[in-house]
Amino acid sequence: MPEVAYKAEKGLIRINLKVKLGKIEAITISGDFFMYPEDKLWELENSLINVKLSRAELLTHIESFFSLNKVCTPGVKIDDFVTAILKAAESSEPSR
Repeated sequence: MPEVAYKAEKGLIRINLKVKLGKIEAITISGDFFMYPEDKLWELENSLINVKLSRAELLTHIESFFSLNKVCTPGVKIDDFVTAILKAAESSEPSR
């Protein structure tokens, strides 16, 4: 999976993404941003499996995840994660 980096206001988001049929098949999110609670990053990655790669669906999904899990990412907005994922999708080769 190729890595794509996206610069947010106060952090760099790195995305490794595998796409199949327009949906996320595998994703790894890393970078130099903070997420509280810290253990929610892995849960966010798992929750994104099979989510359709559209701005609206990703935004709704991640907003819901942050709200339900009381996630805070100082200096990095939900839209930054969505943009980073979509940027990674553009450079990702779909699986067959």
